[in-house]
Amino acid sequence: MLFALHRYIKYFAVLGLVPWVTENSPKQHYQQIYTLIIVLSNIGVAFYKIIFRPPEGDLLVSLLVSCIVFVSQIVTMTVIELQVMCQYKKYYEFCLQLKCLRLHFQCELQQPISNLPWIRCIKFYALSVINIIVFVPSIYVVLNFDYIGYFWYSLGAVIINRYQCLLLLLYVDLLGYHAERLDERLQALHSYRQLGTQTILDIQFEQMCSLDYLLSLKRAYMELYRLFELYNSLFGWSIVCIFVVMFLDSIINIYWSLLVLIKVYQFGFIFTTCSTFVPLLILLFTFCHCGEYCKRQHMLIGSRVRGLACAAQCQAVPPPLAYNAILAEFAMQVEQDALTISAVGFMDINYNLLMSIFTAMVTYLIVLMQFGSLYA
Repeated sequence: MLFALHRYIKYFAVLGLVPWVTENSPKQHYQQIYTLIIVLSNIGVAFYKIIFRPPEGDLLVSLLVSCIVFVSQIVTMTVIELQVMCQYKKYYEFCLQLKCLRLHFQCELQQPISNLPWIRCIKFYALSVINIIVFVPSIYVVLNFDYIGYFWYSLGAVIINRYQCLLLLLYVDLLGYHAERLDERLQALHSYRQLGTQTILDIQFEQMCSLDYLLSLKRAYMELYRLFELYNSLFGWSIVCIFVVMFLDSIINIYWSLLVLIKVYQFGFIFTTCSTFVPLLILLFTFCHCGEYCKRQHMLIGSRVRGLACAAQCQAVPPPLAYNAILAEFAMQVEQDALTISAVGFMDINYNLLMSIFTAMVTYLIVLMQFGSLYA
């Protein structure tokens, strides 16, 4: 499925976020050099701006937090680019395993895997367009007001960070989509098992309730779990840095919006602050929603497998001992190998994380307002 979207994803190579060339191509080295140029140019601009041209004439707290956010954006961009550049082989492995899982569904499980549903595609197109449009109010403000801060110097890093976040969202949605398809197969098997005896659909019943089909389902779950683990390994540090910078950037721009409302800054700045933190909050919510969706699909898969075990025990004609043994092993596997999106063990991406972020935002906003009042 990722290959079907490749004609769009490959253009992210302009930002250094995906490999442009095919695997083992000698042109990979040119792209790595290109990525290094992007990283070094942004670091050089950040060093020049912070050391030689710092903003002046602003509140001390605003200058401090603005510098912190600017540095975090550059650091996040650097981590993203270096992680992608050093893990081209893992990226190709991720794409290949996703393709193998799709073939496994189609050939062994008779479950057709099409492209993402159009509603999900619209969601990603809408997020992409929003993250382009939101720069218009900010550009208007910095062209018509005196204070521009670090806007122009951090623009490249902001674009890279946000579109890497969109790519990660797309990959998580693909993983959740495959987990949903596996749950549908398990649900169908559970329905057949509840019949207890063969019906008019003798051939279909024998096929669905066979040991080979159960082994295919178990292998599909194993491959899906490996994909989740590969995703967490491939993008874990990028997820950590992206969440940190989105958290900081959202807090600071909400803080500046409050300062605009109490007339510390000109009212025109409200356009650039709102056009910054609103898309970031949308991305935070969407990312946590996708992670929560994968978590819930894992819970559904576990309930289906346990339901299969109960149905096998309640049948008048129990299945063979080998079938029950594989079913018990499958249940243990689902219990131990959870389908979760994890940022290198620091945090699991779900609604619990979202609530923790919102709680921390309120706390730090109160602290910023108190310090701002002291140095005003």
